[in-house]
Amino acid sequence: MIHIAIGTKAQAIKMAPVIRVLKQKGIAFNLIDLGQHSLITKNLREEFGLDEPQVYLSKGSNVSSLTQAFLWLIEVFFKSLSSLRIKREIFLNQGGICLIHGDTASTFIGLYLAKRARLKVAHIEAGLRSFNWLNPFPEEILRVIAMRFSDILFAPSGWAFNNLISMGLQEKAILISGNTSMESTLYSLNRNVALGLDIDKFALVTVHRMENILPRKRLEFIVAAISEIGNKIPIVFVQHPATINQLKRFKLQDKLNKMKNVRFLEILSHHHFIHLLKACEFVITDGGSIQEESYFLDRPCLLLRNRSERMDGFGENVLLCEFSFERINYFLEHYQTFKRKAPLDTTSKPSEEIVQYLKKLPEK
Repeated sequence: MIHIAIGTKAQAIKMAPVIRVLKQKGIAFNLIDLGQHSLITKNLREEFGLDEPQVYLSKGSNVSSLTQAFLWLIEVFFKSLSSLRIKREIFLNQGGICLIHGDTASTFIGLYLAKRARLKVAHIEAGLRSFNWLNPFPEEILRVIAMRFSDILFAPSGWAFNNLISMGLQEKAILISGNTSMESTLYSLNRNVALGLDIDKFALVTVHRMENILPRKRLEFIVAAISEIGNKIPIVFVQHPATINQLKRFKLQDKLNKMKNVRFLEILSHHHFIHLLKACEFVITDGGSIQEESYFLDRPCLLLRNRSERMDGFGENVLLCEFSFERINYFLEHYQTFKRKAPLDTTSKPSEEIVQYLKKLPEK
């Protein structure tokens, strides 16, 4: 049996192609919703035409604050005290392999549960590294733990594969032809979506990472940057619930509301967001997945980070902000030159490669 443990929005988007291939080939699988973003992942399953999970660890909420995260972890902890209960209620008394994805708390929980049930684990999107334990934190730590303790590592690029070799993990590293996020990006791009905007040229902004929204000074810097950028081009700011909470907490949302050139949207469907990304002049984001998507769609991207674990677009369409107004102004003046150097190969099917490899594994 193939078990798939996902909990976040990004995990649902990036695992959707794998799930679709499993369904198309008639391969049995057990989808486990770990509940970190259970309301969002529910909507995403409807978008991507996926069935309901067989198992929920938590249901009916989205973790968008530290308090909610603590309560969610406590709920998961009490459901995983007994290894027998884990095997029976989460993995349905089935052996096999558990797929985990990425570098989140859900990645770690999926790994932990599978190991408690004595299952093999395959880590999707393995080999990504920032090589800085605190940037981003705790993701760099979580992804290294996931890679060390997983049994199979699917690397989405030659760079990621070489990182696994450098870590001494070559015996369990499998190089695939790309990231499954490209398949989901193309899937959403082929859906009809009305943008609902009365402007043609705009910059797209998203901010959600904890290291950017929890410290007041960092969030103040980002709001000041939005104000600066809004003087040059209209902004569409897609706001995550956690971001809205922090902006209100620091009384920064009122400041944003007074900016005449900034329009606000709450979190969107993936289809809608991808069409916005394709239509924008450039994107300003702290999201690693959006960094990838901007590369796939050849959109200039200013990345609101000091380090990134992904190489997609660097030296081409992506500039690292490093929280410097000098770099922001450089990007604003030259963003039209931030383009890919070569056309993107959209023929690869990494999800099919993953499933083909899993089919060859001996059943236990």
